[in-house]
Amino acid sequence: MGLIISLFVIAWVAWAIAKKGYATAILLIAGVVLLSLSVLFDLGPGLVLKKSTGNGFFDIFLVVQQIMSSNLAGLGLSIMAMGGFSRYMDTLNAGQALYAIVGGPLKYIKSPYVLACMGFIISQIVGMAIPSASGLALMLMVTLYPVMIRAGVSRLTAVAIIGSSRFFDLGPGSANCLLAAKTAGIEWAEYFLNWQLIIYFPLMLTMLISHYFVQRYWDRREGPDPEEMVLREKFHQEQTDQQLSIPKIYALLPIIPLVILLAFNPVVLGEFGINIKVDVPTAIVLSTFIAMAFEFIRTRKGLDVMAGMKSFFEGLGKQLTVVVALIVAGQVFGEGLIAIGSVNSLITGVEGIGLGAGFMILFMSLVIGVVAFLMGSGNAPFFSFAALIPELATKFGVHSAAMLLPLQTMTGFGRTLSPVTGAIVAIAGIAGVSPFQIVKRNAVQLILCAVVNFILTFIFILPS
Repeated sequence: MGLIISLFVIAWVAWAIAKKGYATAILLIAGVVLLSLSVLFDLGPGLVLKKSTGNGFFDIFLVVQQIMSSNLAGLGLSIMAMGGFSRYMDTLNAGQALYAIVGGPLKYIKSPYVLACMGFIISQIVGMAIPSASGLALMLMVTLYPVMIRAGVSRLTAVAIIGSSRFFDLGPGSANCLLAAKTAGIEWAEYFLNWQLIIYFPLMLTMLISHYFVQRYWDRREGPDPEEMVLREKFHQEQTDQQLSIPKIYALLPIIPLVILLAFNPVVLGEFGINIKVDVPTAIVLSTFIAMAFEFIRTRKGLDVMAGMKSFFEGLGKQLTVVVALIVAGQVFGEGLIAIGSVNSLITGVEGIGLGAGFMILFMSLVIGVVAFLMGSGNAPFFSFAALIPELATKFGVHSAAMLLPLQTMTGFGRTLSPVTGAIVAIAGIAGVSPFQIVKRNAVQLILCAVVNFILTFIFILPS
């Protein structure tokens, strides 16, 4: 009964989100409905509470309170801090300084398709410091896009490269990455070094090789673009005064949190017997003060430097209203699915027909990929499913990270393949092309990466 009710609720959630409803409210309401039905009809394992209020009705909202308090104090603070730091880096134009350094060698590459692939590699490096898919894409449209056009890369190839730049959530700024590590009960550095990197480089190699041949195929099939010559001439004539005015040393600022987090954690320092652990908010606050010191040395205007920190708190608040609220709603929805017994029913059904963890991962990955495609978001579907994973992993005797990693990867693929994704729509508008043209040029690469993702999961991830 719980599974049947869950399917109806999931169908309503999908319909409401497809109608462009507010995903956070939809997931939150759906979760409360499931929790209520669990209490009303005494279905499933019921509510999981540290201490009951003494009344079933109030216990429903106590579950919501527990999820809010645990996320705001832990994971939510990390995500908000990263959002604030990213916004402050935008204020300082540090992202452009970083690109000016790592993108410099591109002008020496003659082949337009090799250049496009090198541009993709650059986007991965810069993306480690700019976790937002939309923020990264827009920054690359200002920096990488003109470079590729001037060097002879076709307009659609350049936009397709930029559109696929955040195909894989990597780095401490990724909300999905932080949530996966927390849900798996491991440190972010361990998730990054021991899990993500195992599959990242094969996936990136697959993306690079397929980009080379697919973009060349589409350029030859679609023929010359008359607007490209005009655009190329325009970029040749434009001056880059803003970029030249940014101190090159500012390229270090966006990567300071990454360096701190990778250097000062038990995974790395534990090898030398040193027990120092720096978490994300601590690293971000320290990095922000370092950036402010750089800005003060450059401008000698203390009040202006302190006023610039306003952007940090604006970015922090935006993450609370957009990402953290969505995490809370998704986890309430996930708790509702668990409470009503649908997860136990699904596990029993899979075990009953003799299928194991591999089938469950494949099934859930495909579902989450389709949902991410329809929503144009990688966060909402992953936040909804992540809460279910620890119980599933325990039942099947595998590490939670072994199930979370392929799911997280598929959300990135689904989002990148969607023509309604914010980043895709934004760069399509800037370049004057259709979002469907960008998606068409990335479809083969993303499908191949999805296949490689499953192969790597079965060969390397599940056995570990």
